[in-house]
Amino acid sequence: MRRAAFLLLLPLAACGGASDADYNRVDVPEKEAEAQNAIDAAVAQNGAASTARAGVPVAATPRNAARDRALPKDFQGYWGVTPNDCELANTNATGRINVDADRIRFFESRARVVDVVSRSTYAVTVDLRFEGEGQTWQRRTALSLENGGTALVRTETPVGSGAAPATTRYQRC
Repeated sequence: MRRAAFLLLLPLAACGGASDADYNRVDVPEKEAEAQNAIDAAVAQNGAASTARAGVPVAATPRNAARDRALPKDFQGYWGVTPNDCELANTNATGRINVDADRIRFFESRARVVDVVSRSTYAVTVDLRFEGEGQTWQRRTALSLENGGTALVRTETPVGSGAAPATTRYQRC
C-alpha cells in the first residue's frame, strides 16, 4: 500500500517545487489593465460608493479631420436596391453601393465625404464630392437607417442647382 502511494506522488514531485509556481500572477490584456487602473484611481479619489454611482470618467477621443468626416459604423457595408444587387458575384449590380468610413462607391462613380453637416444615431447628412465617367460634382446627401438598421434611405440634393431631391432605398446585403 505504501509503495502505491509513493508511486502516485512521484509524478507530482517531478513537476518541480513550490517555488516554480506563482499562483498570484495573472496575465491581463493591456486595455483591461488600463481600465482597471482607471477604476482603482477613481475609487481612491472618490470612494467606492461614489464611483459606483457616478461611474469612471472616460477620456475623450481627440478630434481629428478624418474622424470628423467619418460615417458612423452602422451605415458602413454593402447595400442593394434589389436582392440581385447583393450578389457580390453580380458585376452588373447597378443598385449596389459600398459605404466606407469616408466614401461611398457606386456602380460607375464614387463619392468622398467632404463634410459631415449633421449626425445623430440613425441619420447623417454629408456633403459628398463625386467622381465618375470623367466628371466631378457635389451633392448634399442625407442617409438614414430604418427597420432596425436593415434599410438605408439616401436622399440627394444637388448643390446649387435648385433641383428636387432624389430618394433611393437600399437593403443591407
